[in-house]
This record gives sequence, structure tokens and C-alpha cells, in this order.
Amino acid sequence: MNLNNNILSKVTISANAGGKAILIGEHSVVYGHKAIAMALPDVRLQMKLCAPDIPLESWDHAWSTIVKGKKYEPEIHIKKLLIKAFEKALSLCKVTDNIYEYTPQIILVQSEIPLGGGMGGSAAISTCFLKIAAQIALQKNIMNEEITIEKQIEFANEIDCLFHFGKASGLDVTAVASDGMIEFTKGEKHKYIQNEKEFWLALIDSQERSETSLMVKKVALKLEENNIMAKDALDQLGKLANDCVQNLTSGNLNALAKNLNCAQDYLNILGVSTHKINNIVDVLKNEGALAAKLTGAGGGGLVMGIFESHPKQLYSIFNEECLFITRVPKYGKRI
Repeated sequence: MNLNNNILSKVTISANAGGKAILIGEHSVVYGHKAIAMALPDVRLQMKLCAPDIPLESWDHAWSTIVKGKKYEPEIHIKKLLIKAFEKALSLCKVTDNIYEYTPQIILVQSEIPLGGGMGGSAAISTCFLKIAAQIALQKNIMNEEITIEKQIEFANEIDCLFHFGKASGLDVTAVASDGMIEFTKGEKHKYIQNEKEFWLALIDSQERSETSLMVKKVALKLEENNIMAKDALDQLGKLANDCVQNLTSGNLNALAKNLNCAQDYLNILGVSTHKINNIVDVLKNEGALAAKLTGAGGGGLVMGIFESHPKQLYSIFNEECLFITRVPKYGKRI
């Protein structure tokens, strides 16, 4: 083996980030409308750049990945993408533009976020890459202060674009970094939402998968075809998002639920929901959900249910691997 003696870090460096859920604004946010999203502090991704104790032949062999307790071996094209994303983080932090100048080190990823489910997995990975690169830059005296949240969002979104074929709205990264509930509009600074009332959020993994870019393209094609119903659906989703901000700040869960249920109807019109998603929506409503809708780009992924109290009954209906339940406390009373 011909290993370069340059080392990114002689000690183990750790970073972590939470997943995210979009309450409302899927797809309409791409066209300038408001979206509401929140970080999921109890659904997290941990990443470690390990001390260089074990020699590696190349960065292709650097990845050790565990998803929800199970070993996951990324395909070679995914490994190449991860290397490119880490290299981008290192470049943004002025460490190097060429990761291959450095000796490969094991990168351990342990994630509770389901792969490709619309829970912000790539945003969490991008954020962790950036945090690790920033720590390396501090160690090497390339940077003399910690990166700000604003720069973290900006840089992590540049990295996240690699996972979205060149275009990411910024919503996922902003939600992951915010550690709270936010309203988000492209090109504007995010705002925290001071929700007046606690509620419970259930997320069900449909175990269907579709690329975000394909769903975005599907909606774009409808607009190119001058589909009046699609344009109206996007406009209505924007109006509903504005209403939901008011519902959250006033603590009116019933009005919030009504608007979220309407949002699911418009997402169906856009063609991004699926038969399985709609079935899960019906199950959640039958089990007491005030509202249920897809969350994320659609075509599969996650289904969200809003409950007034802990929906323990869902554990007897959905497989534990597919079910995530979290409390959304009143603003100012975070756990």
C-alpha cells in the first residue's frame, strides 16, 4: 500500500445531527411559498472520523455504516458520493480541495434516520460532514473560531445539493440545524415558531422509496403542461402554510389539523402521494389522529400523524422499525 502521510486528524472527531419532519409546504416551497418544518431531537445521526489506527487501502473502504442497529454496506456509487460530499465539506472549511492528498480514515455512521425516507438523512449527513471538517480546520489552525449557525446552514446546504443532483431548497438543512420548529421561505432567514400548545407527532415509514428529484420533476412537468389544478394546488399549499403558522402560535390544534388534512388532498392532486400512503393516512385517522398526511417529497417515504396525546396504540399496529413517535412540547418548554 502506498499511503500518504498526511492525516486529517490524529484523534477521533465526532459530530451528530437530528432528522427533520415537514409539517406543511412540500413542493410548494420550491416555488417560493412558505413551509413549516421541525427538527427531531430524538431521531439522530452520529458520525465519527476515527483515529488512524487501522490502515486502509482507499477512501472507498472508509465507510462503516449502521442504520437502526443493522449493518449497511453502501453501494460503490454511494461511497463515491459520500467521499465527494466529505471532500466538499473539507474544501468549504479550507482544509483541502483534494481528499486523496490525505491518508484514508474510517468514518463510522450510526443512524436512527431511515435511508431515503424523507426524514432529512442527507441533510444530517451533510451537517455532520461540515461539523467534522470545521473541527479539523480548528485543529490545523486554518480557522480560529467555530463556524456560525448561518454559515453551517449555508455550507451544509451546498454539500446537500450533491445528494439532490445539484439543487436543494435549503429547508432540510435549515430544519436540522435549527433544533426547533421553523417557518422557511427560500431566500429568507428562517423564523422560529412559538407554538402555544403541545402535541404528539407520529411518523410512519411506508417503506416505499422514490428519489426526491423525481418527485420534484413530476410536479414541474405538470406545471410545464399548464396544469391549472397543479398550479392552484401549489398556491393553496402556500396559503395553508401561512394559516398553520397562526394555528400553531394560537394553539388551535383543530384548525391546524383541518389545514394539514387539506394539504394532503392537494398533495394527492400533485400526484406525489401513493395508494399505500393514503392507506396509512386512513389508519392514523381511524386511530385518533387529528390530521395525517405525507411528509417529504412523496412517492413513498414517511406519513405523519398529529395527536393530542401519546398514540401508544400505534405500537400494536405498525412494526417498531417503521414507527417514530415524538412529543412536540410548547415553545420554551423543550425537553
